[in-house]
Amino acid sequence: IAKTLGVKRKQWYQRRVRVSSSQQKQMEQLELDVMQDMYNRLSEACRNKCISKSYDEGELSKAESVCLDRCAAKYLEVYERVGKKLTAMYTAQMQAPQK
Repeated sequence: IAKTLGVKRKQWYQRRVRVSSSQQKQMEQLELDVMQDMYNRLSEACRNKCISKSYDEGELSKAESVCLDRCAAKYLEVYERVGKKLTAMYTAQMQAPQK
């Protein structure tokens, strides 16, 4: 079994694409853009859900704070689950025999 796993791992590494430093920088910038977009979406979604449109007070109420906390936690949990699922799908696709 160990020998089979070693062969599969070697095949997987052989299929990987080498990345130049300029491509690495582009990938890093793309990752930053994705994270910024995720933060903006989280902020907007949770603000719309948890904060009243009419600002009666300068500070958040306890209920608004709790709602924002839960909303952000759920949003990040779903984002992480989707990321793991996409990674698993990509890995499975890369390990599938090429036709």
